[in-house]
Amino acid sequence: MKYPISKELKSISIYSGSMVGRLYPLVNFAYGFIKCKSDEFVTVKKYSTPGFDGAELSTLIIEPRKNEGPLPCIMFFHGGGFLMRASAAHYEIAKWYARELKCKVVMPDYRLLPKYRYPLAIEDCYSTYMWVLQNAESMKINKEKIIVAGDSAGGNIAAAVTLMLHDRNQTLPKGAMLIYPVLDKRMITDSMKRFTDTPIWDSNCNKLFWDMYLKGQEHSQAKYASISEIEDLGFFPPTYIEAAEYDCLHDEGIEFAEKLKTQNITVEVHDMKGTCHGYETAIKSSIVEKCMAWRVEWIRNEIIKKN
Repeated sequence: MKYPISKELKSISIYSGSMVGRLYPLVNFAYGFIKCKSDEFVTVKKYSTPGFDGAELSTLIIEPRKNEGPLPCIMFFHGGGFLMRASAAHYEIAKWYARELKCKVVMPDYRLLPKYRYPLAIEDCYSTYMWVLQNAESMKINKEKIIVAGDSAGGNIAAAVTLMLHDRNQTLPKGAMLIYPVLDKRMITDSMKRFTDTPIWDSNCNKLFWDMYLKGQEHSQAKYASISEIEDLGFFPPTYIEAAEYDCLHDEGIEFAEKLKTQNITVEVHDMKGTCHGYETAIKSSIVEKCMAWRVEWIRNEIIKKN
């Protein structure tokens, strides 16, 4: 079925979910040649940070030039279905945050499927979050102004890390920014049933991902994989959510926002009309430019100025 997706997304809307599912090894090979480099506005440094169970991760820290710390910090978890590496668009967006908000952006290169299944990715990111807390002073990070952010699977990680921090009695982030997030392994929403052939990501692709991610796991034990199933979310920080109109994940984001609101959590939601999953990839579009302006304003007003 053809969907009335914005012409600005033409370059990405030609790719089907099944195509992405088949070609991810080639995509990862290509992404391996993409580097996040310093420029006239930001510097990019690579650190070795602890992952889960003694592993070591390669983590990027992006920060504005000519800054005086301590600075706010965004823990930025890239999307890609837990299968794919960070893309050029992820790096550009991370640099945008650092430049516009005068903050540090921490991007852990967490371990991926199919070799590393649940809960490796979220435990890796949790470990890096704890490393940031423990080293905040020496790294000139204001640990009272840390937020978690991520798109798609990265949104899942951001929400999961927040829950893990709560359960383990650790310092919570001051905000969560979830961009068309994966939140519910049950796949029971109307959009999940309806969008079986949408660009980039569809419900068939989503099932493939869940089957791979939770292979060998008792679903009842996968608490941190499916945040939508958590009843008590009253501990959550202020949250910003974007949902793509023609995306099987659309309703998960909208329903999660409503659930937070019923528990008196401050939420800002943008239901992005005429978009498909992965619209961030169209980095030069007016769609992304508008979204980035909203995100920067939300972070500045809800996190930086208030804390």
